Amino acid sequence: MDRLRGLECFRKIAERGSFAAAARDLNMSPGAITKQINALEDMLGVQLIARTTRRLSLTEAGETYLSRVATILDDMDDANETVRDLGHGPRGCVRIAAPTSFGVLKLAPVIGRLLNAHPDLSVDLVLDDRFSDIIDEGFDIALRVSETLADSSLMARRICSYSRVLVASPAYLAKNGPVSTPHDLLAHDCIIFSSAQRTGLWHFTNPVDGDELSVEVSGRYRVNSSLAMRDVLVEGSGITLTPRLVVEDLIARGDLVCLLAEYLPRCLNLFALSAPHRHKLRKIRTVTDFLANELRMENRDHAPNN
Repeated sequence: MDRLRGLECFRKIAERGSFAAAARDLNMSPGAITKQINALEDMLGVQLIARTTRRLSLTEAGETYLSRVATILDDMDDANETVRDLGHGPRGCVRIAAPTSFGVLKLAPVIGRLLNAHPDLSVDLVLDDRFSDIIDEGFDIALRVSETLADSSLMARRICSYSRVLVASPAYLAKNGPVSTPHDLLAHDCIIFSSAQRTGLWHFTNPVDGDELSVEVSGRYRVNSSLAMRDVLVEGSGITLTPRLVVEDLIARGDLVCLLAEYLPRCLNLFALSAPHRHKLRKIRTVTDFLANELRMENRDHAPNN
């Protein structure tokens, strides 16, 4: 048997959860990939994968073997890329998933600079406000904007943070009255970002004692894209809590005004996620480092002033 190919097949099956999906990813027939696994198990003298008609799972031996094999394959991939890239820059395609609003407003210009700086790299950028399955959908990097991250096996790197502002139009405030404290929001029509970790729960810092205040707001408009809030806000249809980067031009023009500036809301963090067995690859490290440097610099140059 081709031992290296057998190891690659084994890890891919563990990632994808099926022989058929692994075969498609590796451009092999199901029969060929089954033959590789059978040969690997025969060589080791243990069963690595427990198969039933409905599902498969790794045996205890398989789990142990995978943890050791993954490191070996990662090191080999990294060594191969390093040797290929000697005298050259990183190369290949990096597939990135990112939220739509962030991708349009902040990421796209950075990608342009990345491509200019690294002519042998290409980028496949997919903008979607749902949380993509990195491994199952074949992404190298997923960028997520959230307060915190749920526990997972993915490798996570915090890139930077973005401030949020509570905003409404002058027309809305003239019609519905002022907002003096976060608890006043309970009587207002709030526009809710439906892809948040807990929708409608907004957190602020009390300027008197520094404690956190939380209010669970409601409203008639829920939407999973921050960009789709803009026109509704300008039309005077509600109040929202949103990243400043989404509305900073509307604030500058006077179309929207900031509310409760002394009650600082929680910031959002930008995280770069990658699969454990791929985050060391040179092209992925290069892209992540470039995005981190550029976005952090831009964030410092455009520090918010409430």
